[in-house]
Amino acid sequence: MRYATNLFGVGALLTLLIWASPVSGQLPGASPATLATANNYTAIARGFAAIGLNPAGLGMPEAEGFTLAVAPLTVNQSLDPLTFSDIFDYEGRIVPTSVKEDWLQQISAAGGQTGSGAVEITAFSFSWNRFGLQLSSIASGKTNINDAAAELLLFGNAGRTGVPGDFDLQGSGLTGYAVSTLGISYGIPLSRRWVPGVEQGLSIGLTLKQSWGHALAFAEDGGTLAQSDPLGIELDFPIIHPSQDGSTWSRGSGLGLDVGVAWQRGPWAASGVVKNIVHSFEWDLAELVYRPGEAVFDSDTNSSNFDELPLTDAPPEIRGVVDDLKFKPEIGIAGAYDALENLTVTAELRQRLGDGLDTGPKSHLGIGMQYLPSPIVPLRAGVAVITDGFQLGGGLGVILGPVHLGLGALYRTGDGGGGIAGTFGLSFGGS
Repeated sequence: MRYATNLFGVGALLTLLIWASPVSGQLPGASPATLATANNYTAIARGFAAIGLNPAGLGMPEAEGFTLAVAPLTVNQSLDPLTFSDIFDYEGRIVPTSVKEDWLQQISAAGGQTGSGAVEITAFSFSWNRFGLQLSSIASGKTNINDAAAELLLFGNAGRTGVPGDFDLQGSGLTGYAVSTLGISYGIPLSRRWVPGVEQGLSIGLTLKQSWGHALAFAEDGGTLAQSDPLGIELDFPIIHPSQDGSTWSRGSGLGLDVGVAWQRGPWAASGVVKNIVHSFEWDLAELVYRPGEAVFDSDTNSSNFDELPLTDAPPEIRGVVDDLKFKPEIGIAGAYDALENLTVTAELRQRLGDGLDTGPKSHLGIGMQYLPSPIVPLRAGVAVITDGFQLGGGLGVILGPVHLGLGALYRTGDGGGGIAGTFGLSFGGS
């Protein structure tokens, strides 16, 4: 049996792989300036913008007053080495064999086809003097298929040569989740003294976070083999997903704590933060189910097992994967310098300790800038070296009295693939 491959089939499956699996930490930066500076905004984040980045920003001298962000939204996607533009070039047409050969060579050279996507929405983020409150939700996921799976997808079970062969799909899989987090922050000024013409501030900040896990999906091929002699397939694709009879709000929960420090004097500013220095989040196994995903189809056997079982009946290695799907600690330091009266340069270094649920890069070293050619239009840009790649951001704002509008965009390459992200936000009293 051989399957014809056209643009619709390839595009539909790749899209399904990404978005059937529902960036960043569980409490994202609510200001569009964060993304616009390529995530190099922490040292100058004040008001509501500091809650998700470094709560110590709430204790700095210029952080007094009321700030509010209304439903800022960030969306990102990545696909590597094939991108959606590669696929859309053949919209409405059969993909030529030579093109499929080229695609497969790219996938083989990259070690597989990867993809990730995320949507971050903040219901609200506001600060009042030293106090801040933010509620955010994230749906995020990542997927990968190895080169053997890609060959089956592109050429069918006869393969690229037209002669049936053996295909080992081990390692292909997906992980996705949806989580909401409520964060309560407080900035504590430690020292403030005045030198003629120079203001100095030093503060620490704390963010206590309560997270609720709404959904979790996990599937990983444990050694599926499509063979040619004798012709058949042995499927090993265990799946974890939410129970239909369980809660629709909380399938996992836990508390977390972020601790930060911030300092500034004159044109200089610096900060450090440890996120999830303590975190008790874990998934409720009773709210999740397990399907063995086993099947054998050949000339003698036709059997399968996709029965829904309690997750507690899953093998220990499967339960261990779920236990590890939580938010990991992250350490960051940042600095900023007012190079001109209307130009601020920023820098940032971050490292996440483990993988867990986060789909963003594990490491980050970057610089950014905020430039005001006029008092009402801040321009922002930034670049960073990240895990196995880089990211480039840019954006602008419009300041109309207390009303601030912000836009940001980001292009990223790296271990999660190449992709883009965009953000928009409306805020009052801060940006």
